[in-house]
Amino acid sequence: MKPQTRCTLAPSLAAGVLLALASQAFAQSSAPLLEPKPSFQPGMYETESRNSAFQDQPVKSRTCIASEDFDAFRQETMAQYQKSPQFVKDCQLSDTRTLPNGFAFAMQCKGTKTILTYRFGKDMVSGTIDTLIVSAPKYSSSILTMMRRVGDCPGQQSGRPL
Repeated sequence: MKPQTRCTLAPSLAAGVLLALASQAFAQSSAPLLEPKPSFQPGMYETESRNSAFQDQPVKSRTCIASEDFDAFRQETMAQYQKSPQFVKDCQLSDTRTLPNGFAFAMQCKGTKTILTYRFGKDMVSGTIDTLIVSAPKYSSSILTMMRRVGDCPGQQSGRPL
């Protein structure tokens, strides 16, 4: 079962926060990140995700993330959305917004607004997906995913990109 947590903000407050963040994310343009860039190292990551709508049901997994560095991780993440025929048909993607330790972007799909934020630290990546269901804000949720590097991917030379 996937680990998930419950949002503790009042639904109207959560909706307001999401709308404010979405408008900021849509207003930003993507620009090259000035030095220093957040660190990212490819490898095997243990992940744990928690959804605010389903407390006490965390989801744990292991995944190989082969992105060469922060820029590649960012480009590959955005490309997954931009190249998806279903996503392009039903949703509008904002430009990315640069953060001191990561990046964020927003998307608007039929009936939902979503903000995705990635933050990087030494051998760690955290991702947050905040989704506002416009017609039913009380059912909106937030998913937090923590990823911790635990080694190299199969076939990867120690500490090097695949």
